[in-house]
Amino acid sequence: MFKNKKYLIIASLIVVFIAAAAFFVVQIKPESGKTFKVKKGNLETVINCKGEVKGEKYTEINLPDEICDRELRVYQLKIVDVVLEGKEVKKGDYIAKIDESLLATQMRNQMQEMEKMVSDLRNAMLDSTVTLSKKRESITNAKLDLEYLKIDLEQSKYESEAYQRKTQMNYQKAELEVEKIRRDYLLDKNRLKIQVGRYQSRVADYQSRIDKYQKAIAATTIRTPEDGIVMFAKDWSGKTYGKDSEVNIWNPLIATLPDMSVVITEAYIKEIDISKVQLNDSVRITIDALSGRVFTGKVIKIATIGEDHKDFDMKAFKVIIRYEKTDKDLKPGMTANNDIIVGNFKDKLLVARQAIFSKNGKQIVYLKKGGNITEQEIELIAENDLFGAVENNLNEGDVLLLYQPDEFKVETEKIASRQ
Repeated sequence: MFKNKKYLIIASLIVVFIAAAAFFVVQIKPESGKTFKVKKGNLETVINCKGEVKGEKYTEINLPDEICDRELRVYQLKIVDVVLEGKEVKKGDYIAKIDESLLATQMRNQMQEMEKMVSDLRNAMLDSTVTLSKKRESITNAKLDLEYLKIDLEQSKYESEAYQRKTQMNYQKAELEVEKIRRDYLLDKNRLKIQVGRYQSRVADYQSRIDKYQKAIAATTIRTPEDGIVMFAKDWSGKTYGKDSEVNIWNPLIATLPDMSVVITEAYIKEIDISKVQLNDSVRITIDALSGRVFTGKVIKIATIGEDHKDFDMKAFKVIIRYEKTDKDLKPGMTANNDIIVGNFKDKLLVARQAIFSKNGKQIVYLKKGGNITEQEIELIAENDLFGAVENNLNEGDVLLLYQPDEFKVETEKIASRQ
């Protein structure tokens, strides 16, 4: 009996010990991998943005002026064929073909209209010839009548005074009639001349437009103005031009021939970050296609006006980054990852981002000294993805927790963690 009691007591003590150990394990979090020691070092803050490698100088290949003539009334055309982007070309090489069907249709319409106008011109010229011929005949007849009356007037001197007066009046009336017919002839001549001239002008206008359509159709084969590597432009949505793309005369750029002796990256930064970027900020650049290579550059241009961009849900600002050195392996169109260095803090106390918590609008760390844990407010002067830099309330070597102890959580956080 006594022996059984002894075993029971020992078993009870073991159970109590196990329960206490379990409670301790649950309440006290293991410290391994859960602390960070404050250290001094340099902190670099960067803004990352992706961009496209380009040549700072380039030759533009635009829709020819013959096609962009607004008098043609063709404002948007389709690209029906292109060479491969990145192809090396020589001056005069073929790179693209523009659909000429709209131009050809418009030209046929103009030719039909001109045929009608030419017919109207012929009718106007015939009408002018007939009308003026009749007018000249009327003038001739009126002059003959005037000559007859003149003879009567000369013979009337042998007649009575009344007859002489009547003959003289008839002669004067005939003179006035001749002058009237002559004036009418001149007026009709000028009127018909203007009418014929108007038709001739319209015919000339139609012919001029037809000539422009013919030149535009001939210009639909796009060739390079010089040697280079072909890089096609992008439409308003950011899509690179290719077969079946639409290009319009208000944005006539089709392709470029970049000069890679000076290399740039063209990138976009969202509006909430653009104020941090300054001209001449240093940039570290890595290229997706050139693994392990790092290039350096500087910001040389920042757009003053934001624009809509397909990769952002807010306004974005274009920045231009010029490489300090070029490289034969850099090709236009490569994707570049750009780290713009907007801050460089030397010899500062560094705290892991995981050790920084927000509480009641303040930045908080949990300082561990011996067996005690205290809540310490800090003021961040800068931060990046890994660390934050502070200037007060901490010392080098301080140990910080990488988690928030339960006793420092507000009540809602405790409830949420238990759930």
